[in-house]
Amino acid sequence: MNWWIKIGCILTGWNSDVLAQCSAASRSHLSKYTSALLILIIIWGVIGFCFAQRYIGLPWWGCSIVSLFLVTIVIMIERQIILTIGKSYSLLLFRAAIAFVMAIIGSTIFDQTLFGKDIDKQMANTIEVQVKDLTKKRAHEIDERTTSLRMEIDSLEKTNSMLQVEVNSHPFVTVMSSTITTSKVVMPDGKLKTVKTPSVTSSQVANPKQEIINTNIIRIENLRKEENKWIEKKQTVEEDVRKVCVANVGFLEELEAMWEIITTRKLAGLFYLVFFTFLMSLELFVVVSKLVDKQCDYEATIIGAQSVRIKQLGNVFKRVCA
Repeated sequence: MNWWIKIGCILTGWNSDVLAQCSAASRSHLSKYTSALLILIIIWGVIGFCFAQRYIGLPWWGCSIVSLFLVTIVIMIERQIILTIGKSYSLLLFRAAIAFVMAIIGSTIFDQTLFGKDIDKQMANTIEVQVKDLTKKRAHEIDERTTSLRMEIDSLEKTNSMLQVEVNSHPFVTVMSSTITTSKVVMPDGKLKTVKTPSVTSSQVANPKQEIINTNIIRIENLRKEENKWIEKKQTVEEDVRKVCVANVGFLEELEAMWEIITTRKLAGLFYLVFFTFLMSLELFVVVSKLVDKQCDYEATIIGAQSVRIKQLGNVFKRVCA
């Protein structure tokens, strides 16, 4: 058994031991299925790699994993048809529906990669519209923030002016403090009596409102620094918004751009239909082969082995029941 037949058995799931006993017709069937599978593997491998690289931003090994994942799905789907003995029209119809969906997805992803530069040009116009709207909103938010900070600064400066006038008029304030001293007094009857004597003292201290002024000054400096940051941010708001919009272009946005390209440009729309038809045809390759080909001796061998096994099991059950 040569290497091509071995690869075909691995991909399609055919039993190599059973195939070794079959004719060249069965090996011919296997070669057709293997060729069709390899075509789909190559196409979906490329589609998966391009999708992961362009939209997910994975490194080459991550893109390879995504590509391998899609290839595995394609192989498993095709095996549902290849390993079906006989012709199941309901299964073939279901596979045709899957082929239609896969052709749309595949042609869309492939064309988005192929039309990359055209989509970038289309997205440039879209990004400019987004930048204009977002810049207006961000600038309005910055203006509201700076206005709020300016109002708070003005309020603190006004408060400080009033407090400073009062502090200049009364730099020092008198603080009264009272103390009570106790002493022992001998009474006429010879007993001792504790006498409490209150005393009041006054002292000059700096006006405590000066501390409030100092605290407000520190607060004003911090608010001015924050205000300057917002003013600087407003000067670069358009550039910052453009960077965000360019860095966050998603799959759906590019899909909308591509849809506009293929619906407004006849050549692009024609190319999309051609590639969709091509991919749809490849997806149905195995289905059509299964539908038009006659039963080969490999399938006949499988059916015969199944019939013999069923009869053997039936005889065993009869003897056990008897």
